[in-house]
Amino acid sequence: MTGSSSFDLARFANRTRAHSAAAAMSRRSLLRGAAVGGLAVAGAGALSGCGVQGHVVPPGAADIGEAGKDYSDTEKKVVWATWPAYIDVSEKNPSDHPTLDAFEKQTGIQVAYLEVINDNNDWYTKIDPYLVKGIDTGYDVMVVSDYMISKYKAYDYIQELDLANIPNHAKLLPSVLRDPADPGRRFSVPWAYGYTTIAYNSNLVKQPISSISEIFTRPDLRGKVSLFSEMEDTMGLALLATGSNPEKFTDAQFNTALEYVRRAKDSGQIRAFTGNDYLSDFQQGNTAVTMAYSGDVAQLGKPNLVTVNLPKEGLLSWSDNCVIPNYARHKTNAEKLMNFYLQPDIAAELDDYIDYIPSVEGAVAALQQLDSTAAAVPLIVPTKAMDAASHGFMALSIDQLNDYTSRFQQVTGQ
Repeated sequence: MTGSSSFDLARFANRTRAHSAAAAMSRRSLLRGAAVGGLAVAGAGALSGCGVQGHVVPPGAADIGEAGKDYSDTEKKVVWATWPAYIDVSEKNPSDHPTLDAFEKQTGIQVAYLEVINDNNDWYTKIDPYLVKGIDTGYDVMVVSDYMISKYKAYDYIQELDLANIPNHAKLLPSVLRDPADPGRRFSVPWAYGYTTIAYNSNLVKQPISSISEIFTRPDLRGKVSLFSEMEDTMGLALLATGSNPEKFTDAQFNTALEYVRRAKDSGQIRAFTGNDYLSDFQQGNTAVTMAYSGDVAQLGKPNLVTVNLPKEGLLSWSDNCVIPNYARHKTNAEKLMNFYLQPDIAAELDDYIDYIPSVEGAVAALQQLDSTAAAVPLIVPTKAMDAASHGFMALSIDQLNDYTSRFQQVTGQ
C-alpha cells in the first residue's frame, strides 16, 4: 500500500473476541489534559497530592535517576500503577488478566496491578511531592505517555533501565527505538504503541479524505471536524499539514502551525476540540470527521467508519510506556515484568486484546497465528509505507512544553 490509503473497518466488526471494558474505554482516549479527581495514591505516606511550587531537583540527582535499596531478592512483588482497561481480561472472570497471571506463575513475583492513573498531568502532581523530596512513591513501575517522559527525565524522576534484566529489549523494533523522548529506550519500554489518524463517517462525507490538510480547509467539512484537546496530538497534525516534521521543528514552524489551527477554528471549520468524548460524539453523528487513536477505531469496527491510514503528509506515532520511578523498592522485579511483556507471543496476546501495534520483532507473526482477522487490520499491523511515514512528537524542554501548551489552549479555548 502506497500513498494515501483508507480502510473500511466494517468487516472487522464481527470479530468474536470479546474486548470487555477495553473496547468501551481505551486508555489513549481518556482526556489527558484536565485534572481528574478521586485518585488514590497507594503505598504513599502522608504527603498531599497538591504539587510543588518552586520545583527543585533533589540533591545529587543525575541524568539516570535515583535508585533506592532494591528488595527484589527478598520481596517477590511489583507494585504497578496503570490506567483502567489497558490489559487483557479473561472472558470468564473480568478480574483475571491471563498474561499477568502467566507472569506471576512463571516467576513467583506477585503483582499489585492498580488502575490508579486517569490523567498524565494529574498523576504527575500526585507523585511529584514524593520524588522531589527523595521519597519512594510506593510504585515500582508506572505507565505514562511519551510526551511526559521528557518531563520526568528533566527532573531526574525516572531510572535508567538495567538491560541485563531485560534481554528482550533487543527485540524492540527500530521505529520504537527511535522515540524522540527516549532515543534507544534507555528509560522506557512501550506498553502500547499506536498512530493518531483520521476517521470519517462515509454517510456524512461523500468525497473521500486523503490528506490532513483537507480536514483543516475543505469547505464541505466546515463545522463537522473534531480535533483533540491535547496539544501534542493536534499540533502534530498541524505541523504535518504545514510541511514540518513533528519530530524536529523550530519555534517559527510551531507558530505557523498554531496559526493554521487558529484560522481553522475562527472560520468555523472545527466543531470542537475534544477529549475522551470524541468517540461518542463521532458515533452519534455530531461530527463527521475526527482525529482518532488507532486502537480506538480498530475496536469500533462500525459500518461506514473509514480510516485514513496513510494521509499524504504522513502519520503521528505515539506510545504509552512503562517507566521506573526513583527510589522504587523492587526495580529488578519491575524490569523482569517488562521483559516478560516483550516476548513476541505475550506481546501479541496483549495487542490482540487492546488493539494496538506490536512493538517487538516476532509479535506480528505470533498475532497472525493467534488472530488473523486482527493481523489484517492496518491500524494494528501497519504496512511498511505507514511505518516509514510515521513521526513521533519532538521532546520538549519544560519551558517549551509550558509555553506551547499555554498558547495552544488560548487558541482552542480549553
